[in-house]
Amino acid sequence: MAKAAKDTRPIADQATSETACTYAALILYEDNQDIDSTKLAKIIKAANLRVEPIWTKVFEKALKGKKVGDLLHGSSGNAGSTPAAQATATPAAVETKKAEPAKEVKKAEEPEEDVDMGGLFD
Repeated sequence: MAKAAKDTRPIADQATSETACTYAALILYEDNQDIDSTKLAKIIKAANLRVEPIWTKVFEKALKGKKVGDLLHGSSGNAGSTPAAQATATPAAVETKKAEPAKEVKKAEEPEEDVDMGGLFD
């Protein structure tokens, strides 16, 4: 029975691992594939990198059920913050927003207290 060769490549640091998983997820998205940890790991291995298995699982869980295209284009699903929703607002609502002056929050100044620093700055 042939023994599998042990992978001797060093494990990538956190930033490299996150970047590798991000690129692997983008590759799967572009290829219209489901994003799962097995496919992510296969792509990362093909790129001659080695990451902790937790990273592929984290990315799988984070992207499961999400539309990656929406994430890329900045659509968060909140209709109130989209430019189209802002463009369809009534002129009266726009005027109300413009008419309200910005409220300045002033912090009451407290008198400085002399604190004994134990002769540190004598």
